[in-house]
Amino acid sequence: MWQKFVAGACVMTGALGFGWSLCSEMNSDIQHLRQQKQILLYISGEITYLHRPMEEIFDLIACKVEPPYDLFLSDVSQSMKERNGNSLINIWNEAIHDRKNGVDFSQTGLEYLAKMGNCFEYEGEQLQVEALRLFELELDSEIDRLTVKKNENSRLIKALSTLTGILCIILFL
Repeated sequence: MWQKFVAGACVMTGALGFGWSLCSEMNSDIQHLRQQKQILLYISGEITYLHRPMEEIFDLIACKVEPPYDLFLSDVSQSMKERNGNSLINIWNEAIHDRKNGVDFSQTGLEYLAKMGNCFEYEGEQLQVEALRLFELELDSEIDRLTVKKNENSRLIKALSTLTGILCIILFL
């Protein structure tokens, strides 16, 4: 009898864990995009008001942001300091490519990080800042869309995972 109780507890734990995992994945995407927006605001502020070189900006921002973006920006800055002839966009894309298989970044986070790199294509500071502002609007709309989606789906996912666990217990016991 106690084996059935333990089995039922394991099934419910698995079902609830699966539901919570899906919800935390949605939260992770939103957190990554918010962190990228913060980086974007730092970069545009440094370009607009202090006119610092990009490698210096990335070093300063790396000290202010949370992992995994601190290491990403430090790596980009270090590659820029080596002066091996690559453009900023190539260095940025290589750094993203190096992290494609890592677990630190979500797929959505990597996609928007690659889009952020495209904002550095422009020559003048004013054009870069305007491109960064347009990208900021895109990030805001994606954050809003994902937040609405999370709010709609999180209760449903949690309820369905609970009901699935109960159904499995009823069917197998």
